[in-house]
Amino acid sequence: MTNEDFGEVTTFYSYKGGTGRSMALANVACLLAKPQKGWVLMIDWDLEAPGLHRFFRKRIKEGSNAKDNRALRENPGLIDLFYELKETLSKYDSLTENDIIKSFDDIDFNRFILETNIPSLYLIKAGRFDENYATKVNSFNWVEFYRKFPEVFKNLAMYLSKKYKHILIDSRTGITDISGITTMLMPDRLIAVFTPNRQSLRGVLRVTEDALDYRKQSDDLRPLTIFPLPSRIEASEPDLRYKWCHGDPEQEILGYQVEFENLFKDIYDLADCSLEDYFNEVQIQHVPRYSYGEEIAVLVEASQDRFSLTESYENFTRKIVDLKAPWINLKDEAKYAQLNKPNQIRPPPADFKGRKEEICDILSNFDKGATITGLRGMAGVGKTALALVLADKLKGRFPDGNLILNLQGTTRSPLSSAEAMAQIIHSYYPTDRLPENENELHGLYLSVLAGKRVLLLLDNVADRDQVEPLLPPSNCAVLITSRNKFYSAGISGARSGCIASDRSS
Repeated sequence: MTNEDFGEVTTFYSYKGGTGRSMALANVACLLAKPQKGWVLMIDWDLEAPGLHRFFRKRIKEGSNAKDNRALRENPGLIDLFYELKETLSKYDSLTENDIIKSFDDIDFNRFILETNIPSLYLIKAGRFDENYATKVNSFNWVEFYRKFPEVFKNLAMYLSKKYKHILIDSRTGITDISGITTMLMPDRLIAVFTPNRQSLRGVLRVTEDALDYRKQSDDLRPLTIFPLPSRIEASEPDLRYKWCHGDPEQEILGYQVEFENLFKDIYDLADCSLEDYFNEVQIQHVPRYSYGEEIAVLVEASQDRFSLTESYENFTRKIVDLKAPWINLKDEAKYAQLNKPNQIRPPPADFKGRKEEICDILSNFDKGATITGLRGMAGVGKTALALVLADKLKGRFPDGNLILNLQGTTRSPLSSAEAMAQIIHSYYPTDRLPENENELHGLYLSVLAGKRVLLLLDNVADRDQVEPLLPPSNCAVLITSRNKFYSAGISGARSGCIASDRSS
């Protein structure tokens, strides 16, 4: 059950029930499993109202963990897993991260996983549905568990991500301890599912903002990306459809596009944010047939044209897989391609605007002799774009090269300092033979850059330990982009979270 690449955790959340959240997850899961490029795991974390398993009542693979659909009732699930996990973790006197990982290895996860007859698709249902289920759910104290074992959820996400390409969590509704776990602690990506009414929209906006605020202050380096999903949109009401998308102050109608644009501009500190193209393509229409029973449209629809639910789910699935954020289209994504190897720094984006005061402050810092500048902020605030603008303005000072290297610090497999040094060395000194000893490699790295005036843009840095071995000789300069707050001194910039620091910081 292993993949070469780490997977991603995606939570489907809605403030109220009846939004089609579980149905959306089931359809997206089947679409992600279709290419069979990696295994997909669904987790029903809506313990008080479990229902994800109903969509797969006829699709449990015979011989996986039971010979018939009794597995849907009798197989242990998520709540049973956490009782076992609590018992295992309680055996340790002082719990380390290695102990947490070992506890995962000590538990037979396969006992809690059902294999479907859809290739590559697996399910952890809410629990064993017997006479003890309600007692188990109501007795488990999630707050106490988190206080006692705060690192478990992040490590569980990473553990599952080593085995599955996609982990899809069906979250409990409302504002609860469980919804906090599934929206703040676990995911890389949060799908905010809502219907066009004030209660549903206001609730999902609040939880989304809380999740982003929490991640902004936490030491979890993973970016949390939000994808809004308007659901059960009535196609036969074009006037109302427009008003609830764009807003109507006279009728006190919230426009969900406007609300999410304002939220993203505020949280991600964006000068501009347009979701017009995104919401023009992403809407799940109301189809009365699917109000009856639990059917998966992408598996049963005979017609799959632009009016079908299949087309809507396929379009949304492409968005969450291909886009880094809903306000970035595929053309913008191409601007930031090829960041995984050192290249000559390319021109900044043609549509970059504003931030003149920031740029002047940072350039002034260079004029005063600083050789390292760090740009810090959450994902999506434009750190890389700003760094490209600065590099373009500084390029005349560095005639021997302007290199960019993505250190992959927000992924679960960041570049090691040795890998980064080797790539920069190869930019100037092509050779198949590099020292295996890291001290010798570092010596070669410094000698290659000695006497050269080079500007290095180290993009997506994880922490101080990752960047310190890469500091070049004093004749060179470094631009750093990072989400982490590992600079101890410097000049605070404006709203971007930008800081400029010298080598002593």
